[in-house]
Amino acid sequence: MSFTNYKIDEIAEEFTSDAWEAFNEEDLNTYSDLEIFKEQWINTKTIYTNQCKEYCEELKYDIFECHPVFGRPKNWSQAGYNAIYDALAESDKTVKWEELIDGNKRFEYFPKYFN
Repeated sequence: MSFTNYKIDEIAEEFTSDAWEAFNEEDLNTYSDLEIFKEQWINTKTIYTNQCKEYCEELKYDIFECHPVFGRPKNWSQAGYNAIYDALAESDKTVKWEELIDGNKRFEYFPKYFN
């Protein structure tokens, strides 16, 4: 596994863990809630320019590329957002709404809640 793939999975696993926690605290009740949570989660990751630069470098994000959803980034924050957004979309470790509502998957991520 390359370093880039490792970082993509690492970000996806962190997001998934946080999403499961929010779901179990009943902060996520619909698919829309999960999408809003994801947007806010990425925003908190892209507050500081130096962190955004690190994400772009680690995820090998082309800061000059025109993103298919958001367009060309105008600053490091937007570039970092795009990089994380793409990483979450690319990783199969990013939790999906269907997985959250499927009780069998809950145990895999948060066994302490289901013992």
